[in-house]
Amino acid sequence: MRLRERMRRSFTRHLFLKIFSLFLAVLLWFQVSRKGQEYLSFQVPVTVSHLPSHLELTKAFPQQVTITLSGPPGLSRQIPPGSLNILVDGSSMEEGSQTIHLSPSMVSGPPGIHVDTISPRIIHLTMEATIQKRIPLYPQYVGSIRGPFPSFRITLNPDTALVEGGSRTLAKLKALRIAPIDLSLLNRTTRQVLTVPLRLPPNAQFRILSPQTVLVTITLQPKSARKDNRS
Repeated sequence: MRLRERMRRSFTRHLFLKIFSLFLAVLLWFQVSRKGQEYLSFQVPVTVSHLPSHLELTKAFPQQVTITLSGPPGLSRQIPPGSLNILVDGSSMEEGSQTIHLSPSMVSGPPGIHVDTISPRIIHLTMEATIQKRIPLYPQYVGSIRGPFPSFRITLNPDTALVEGGSRTLAKLKALRIAPIDLSLLNRTTRQVLTVPLRLPPNAQFRILSPQTVLVTITLQPKSARKDNRS
């Protein structure tokens, strides 16, 4: 009887506070359940980090994947644009084709996010050996010369460039053109020297080591030289 009495007193002691605490817990659970979770989908790029210096990443397919995140309401305000990324550790990769299985741990972003899905889960990478190659440079032109068309000769200094990239990529690279020379800006002086920057073509998969600029010498040929050439 004493044991039952003790249990009854223990249960009824501070009964109001216990009922009030239970009410708050149920209310909190109801609020969380009513609001639920927020789900967001993003297209994020795939980045390969810590790649050995003797390797070049020349192809990644696909270059972007779709990830779905979940979190409490207001999750979208916690993720600034461009803050999400898929980071693949390339420190142990070798030359050739690589198949990579993506996991939520590879998603880089603000703390506290939960990655639900990644699609696709597999990407394919192509690695090539890094080489250097010297290739010839050629001029290119825009605009037109005002007045009678003069005969002129153009020389480049230097006339080659040292580039670096993947072995297969550079095997296909035969020449590189310098930035366009606007012919409409040329004057009638016998000799003109221009400093023209050397720029990468769009979507180039190699780097220019040297030079950064090229000296272009434009020499107008006199009429006598043109007559001699014709004869």
